Amino acid sequence: MKILSSYQPLALTLFVATLLSACTPMVKQVDYAPSADIPYGARPQPVKFSGLKLLLPPGMNIGNSSTGSFCMSPGYPINRNEIKKAIDTKFLRQSFHDAMESNGYDVTGSLNIVFEPEDEEQRAEYSIGGKLKDVQLDMCISSPSALNVFAQRPGESGEIYIAIDWSIYDRLKRHVVYSTKSEGYSKRDIPNLEGLSVLFDDAFEMAVHNLAADEQLRALIFNGVKPKFSPFGRDARGEKIDQRPRLFDSQEEVALPALPLSRQPFAKTAEDGKQIGVMLQKGGHGSGFFISRNGHILTNAHVVGEARKMRIVTAHRKTGITAEVLRVDRTRDVALLKLEEIPDWLDITTLPIRLDWPKIGEDIYAIGVPKDYKSMRTTVTKGITSAHRKEMKYEGVRLNFFQGDVEVHPGSSGGPVLDEYGNIVGLSVLGLTHGGEDSAPIGIGLNLFIPIKEALDTLDIDYGQY
Repeated sequence: MKILSSYQPLALTLFVATLLSACTPMVKQVDYAPSADIPYGARPQPVKFSGLKLLLPPGMNIGNSSTGSFCMSPGYPINRNEIKKAIDTKFLRQSFHDAMESNGYDVTGSLNIVFEPEDEEQRAEYSIGGKLKDVQLDMCISSPSALNVFAQRPGESGEIYIAIDWSIYDRLKRHVVYSTKSEGYSKRDIPNLEGLSVLFDDAFEMAVHNLAADEQLRALIFNGVKPKFSPFGRDARGEKIDQRPRLFDSQEEVALPALPLSRQPFAKTAEDGKQIGVMLQKGGHGSGFFISRNGHILTNAHVVGEARKMRIVTAHRKTGITAEVLRVDRTRDVALLKLEEIPDWLDITTLPIRLDWPKIGEDIYAIGVPKDYKSMRTTVTKGITSAHRKEMKYEGVRLNFFQGDVEVHPGSSGGPVLDEYGNIVGLSVLGLTHGGEDSAPIGIGLNLFIPIKEALDTLDIDYGQY
């Protein structure tokens, strides 16, 4: 009996281990992808980590957990919220930085940077963000036992699999240029009081390494090779291409006639000049203006957003007109639309286009629909050209603007800017304001306008010079 009792703890341990291995749920296992060679003298474009979003459906169970001294208690489901509580975003950022940098990437935003980290992140040309789409977890939560010295030490152990969808965002062009997916896996047999956090961080590090090994991503960041698009409804990233039916060819030739510049003071012809202005609606509202008698309208890209069509209200205050969005450039923040049909009652007015910039101190006028679209249509404001802002850095991009103290407000975006004779010189894009949460924003006379020539060139619109 003494001999049998000396083997009893060992036999019990083996029995428990066998029982646990038989009940362990299946967790997908993946490995590190081979690291690519880093070309000598490589100068990759700098990238930054923009964060990880958890897109696990509400109520989703991501695995099972057992408890007890030997984790012999029946497994119970683990809810997605357990992962959310275990993630430390600060250390995810560092894991992303280290994994990408070890593969030759230039990554901004390391935790080791103490001074002015925001300035350092401005170097980044691309932002990389992830969406956690799948988690498989098998975890043991062991507790101490005073009755059995062979019991595991307290803590969490187990294995985890994660899948992340990645989006690479061009910070200059302001759109996603590539999307891909990577996977990660981690297993730890030794319990740790923060075992789930450690497991997830290890799996995340593998997923980032495997992202870094993606051939198309490397070609983009190291060589500037943009992913090619497929004609079959999805691009090379698997993203859907906007295939909504069009009435017009988005690349149709748009040519504006050469009109002689006006020398008649705008104040004398303001009522006629206001007829070029329109209001665009879809949810909110913005401003725009006719540039051709064929129904072409110029406005800001941020006014149309992702819309394919916009409701148009002319200065005649008649409704029921629709325009299709032909071309958009989000960097220069300009968009070109065309009326789907020109009604018989609409006599489209256009004004001459002046290609040079208005001189500093020169009078300028802005036409738009500020704030209240019901009562403030075709508002005209006057000011002077305050400055020429060449290569001004705005949201990480260097662009040209002319500055004026003409008051513009939300809703005026996209409206025309005219010189003192009523010639088009630009369009409104940004007005700086002040005012807190408890008061309406008030303009402070610091407003930026897009030179008309740059808007036309960006949207590939031909124009004659008189």
